[in-house]
Amino acid sequence: MTYSQEISQESPGAVLFLVDQSRSMNKVFGAAPDGKPLSRAVVLAAALNNTLAELVNRCMRDEGVSDYFDIGVIGYGKSNRPAFCWEGKLAGRAMVLISEVAKHARVSRETVETDVRGEMVEETISISRWIEPVAAESTPMNGAFALARVALEDWIYRHPKSFPPIVINITDGMANDVSSEDELLAMSKRLTGLRTTDGNVLLINCHITGEGDDQVTFPWSPMELPDEPYARLLFEMSSEMPSRYKAIICELFDRDLDRTPTIRGMVFNADAVSMVKLLDIGTRQAFTFPEAFNTQGNAFHAVATG
Repeated sequence: MTYSQEISQESPGAVLFLVDQSRSMNKVFGAAPDGKPLSRAVVLAAALNNTLAELVNRCMRDEGVSDYFDIGVIGYGKSNRPAFCWEGKLAGRAMVLISEVAKHARVSRETVETDVRGEMVEETISISRWIEPVAAESTPMNGAFALARVALEDWIYRHPKSFPPIVINITDGMANDVSSEDELLAMSKRLTGLRTTDGNVLLINCHITGEGDDQVTFPWSPMELPDEPYARLLFEMSSEMPSRYKAIICELFDRDLDRTPTIRGMVFNADAVSMVKLLDIGTRQAFTFPEAFNTQGNAFHAVATG
């Protein structure tokens, strides 16, 4: 396990999001500042769009957006066949250069309320969107893993020495395109079996509910999990996190690094805030960037507090 390659234009990284679009994503998962209930699909789409905007922001240089990443978004549940779900001018594309992601954002101006020293102040901000909320049919997660594997096989062939691709899967339920849990586990292992010279593909799973159930965040042992087969399955599917991830996770969650031998990349029974934290850690915290890299801004606050 190395995971030490620096992200650069010559050696870019890859982030691939897998997004549950099944009908259960219509369930309530939080509320807007005005108290209006929001569905899982709406909160997830907002968090993902904010994450993409943050990635664009961190790749912004004086001359424009530098191609430090290739990005992909696979939706599963809109139909029984998973597919890359870029919209607008990116529709039909798979892994996309971050400069193209930036170029084809749909930007709108919105008025939001911000807490400034205890007072709510209205301000107008720009919102970039690439993905719309969808909650339609079933949960073909196994097919999403298979499609991800095909896409990343090609990416690794073109970037054999890069930091390994990161796959972030966000779902609210079990796959229904498999005949057994073992089948889904085997497909996930085929995905994480792909590797560059710097290490294997990293798979981070986020199971969302927002229903007040006991939450498990980046566990190190199955003993931390609730007595649920699906929780244990996600634990087995999720990657053991590299040391630089582990150090950051221990710091953020106030854990003793020396007493934490391993950490799995998963959150079970996540609420909206934990989902946003997972996206943040998975896409931002673990990379080593050039010193001149622009890391200003944080697009996660509005979703986390909304």
